[in-house]
Amino acid sequence: MSAFLPPGREVFAFLGLGSNVGDRLAHLQAAVRHLHAQRGVRVDAVSSIYETAPVGGPDQDAYLNMAARVATTRSPLGLLRACHRTERARDRVRTVRWGPRTLDVDILLYDDRRIATRRLQVPHPRLAERPFALVPLIEVAPGARLPDGRSLVRLLAARAPVRDVVMVGRQVVAP
Repeated sequence: MSAFLPPGREVFAFLGLGSNVGDRLAHLQAAVRHLHAQRGVRVDAVSSIYETAPVGGPDQDAYLNMAARVATTRSPLGLLRACHRTERARDRVRTVRWGPRTLDVDILLYDDRRIATRRLQVPHPRLAERPFALVPLIEVAPGARLPDGRSLVRLLAARAPVRDVVMVGRQVVAP
């Protein structure tokens, strides 16, 4: 499947959302509403909110992370554009790699596809290494596997013990 062509039917994609600047919870809730309001994107389910330690990059505050399951008729790159629009709507500024941000929205999985372009890699290239992404993703995609057949639960178990991923509630709701 091309990253440029729409899927021809509604498919599920899974997004990871995070924020560690300003009102983190408000950024996440606004992101869910903004994504859902875009043509060809319907937020179907959201995970709990998890507070997590930052990984890589400069010294910075803790993140709030979550995952969302979206039904979409957009192409993978079209969905990526929707994610970037949502980040910009929350004043995301890209200055330092892995630096602090008001909002980060990543495509973790898109249907059962593997996508490798200069602009987009799916599954997310560091998903298997990141409990802060796996824990909420498993919540909205129980039993899911990567396109190569690896179980998300087994990937998470291989990272045990999981530290610095603490559920703080279910404050964000799907539209």
